[in-house]
Amino acid sequence: MKITHIDVISLQKKLSSSMQISRGGFTVRNHTLVHVHTDEGISGLGEGVGNAHLVKAILKEQMCELATGMDPFNIELLRNRLMDGQVYFERKGSALCAASAIEMACWDIKGKALDLPVYQLLGGLYRDRLEAYASDIYWEENPEDMAANAVRIVELGFHTIKAHIGYQSPKEDFTRIQAIREATGYEIELMIDLNCGYDFSKANQAIKLWEKFDLKWIEEPLNPNHIDAIANLRGKSNIPIACGENEFQIYGFKRLFDQKAIDVAMPDIGRVGGIQETKNICTLAQAYGVPVSPHNYSSGILLAATIHLMASTPNTGLLELDTSKNSILEELLLAPLNMNDGWVSVPSFPGLGVELKKEILEQFTI
Repeated sequence: MKITHIDVISLQKKLSSSMQISRGGFTVRNHTLVHVHTDEGISGLGEGVGNAHLVKAILKEQMCELATGMDPFNIELLRNRLMDGQVYFERKGSALCAASAIEMACWDIKGKALDLPVYQLLGGLYRDRLEAYASDIYWEENPEDMAANAVRIVELGFHTIKAHIGYQSPKEDFTRIQAIREATGYEIELMIDLNCGYDFSKANQAIKLWEKFDLKWIEEPLNPNHIDAIANLRGKSNIPIACGENEFQIYGFKRLFDQKAIDVAMPDIGRVGGIQETKNICTLAQAYGVPVSPHNYSSGILLAATIHLMASTPNTGLLELDTSKNSILEELLLAPLNMNDGWVSVPSFPGLGVELKKEILEQFTI
């Protein structure tokens, strides 16, 4: 089997609700997808997560050409060619995101060709359902609006929720966490995502102020380049620190583990180097005793890949779900998610279990 050509597809969806984070907001969601075709008529879908325009340009200008003619079954060879095979190594950034998309699509092809779900190719089914958390509370001027949104999500059956704050100072955003806690109670687990919005001083202040709220973790508190500062912060914190959505390949995570910077690792399959790279990171994390909760905040293709990875990997937990309806999510799945009391059943379709329908292309392609 050979890859004959690759379509690069840009999808965009306008937001139906506000998505304000610590470093600003946005009005649309962009997804960069690849549709990898083979000479045997089997095709696969993948997604590169990051700066959608840069990822698209890298794919169209070179990455797709490098993959064309290769056997999609030879994933390790393809990974090497895309990520390490050029004169200059691409260690981080949009080039890795682009390679992740093609690698992901090859797993989809391989599963379809063998009539097996991808989790069977990654070690088999370790668990048939995943506990999920809702990542759908964004900073708002009125803390009570955030609290009402939290109650809405809890009423959907979620037992764990994540709020994005840090747009204001730790003291000012104290009232927002307080409002959410008062509305949901302490039986609901709560994470706070700072989206890299604080410096060390503010993050340290936040940890001291917010400790009383029994937070499950604080996510991405600092600039991801400042690993020494993240490690220092973790040493002062009674709240677990989660990071990794802005890190790349196993080498980046090894540095995080070696410096004892994080309590929870959050690699993103569509950024870090693909499914195999994420599996390798999970194995390394297990050796360091660090649990993994993959970052999963894009389209239904990334969601499907994340479900297969977690279903086959013991030291993963908590599936991130975007319940905002602002991304192109369930529209890309072969069947709607089967959720019950905050748990997602693992589907068993061959490949990743995704499809790109004509009406989706017509509605969202840019």
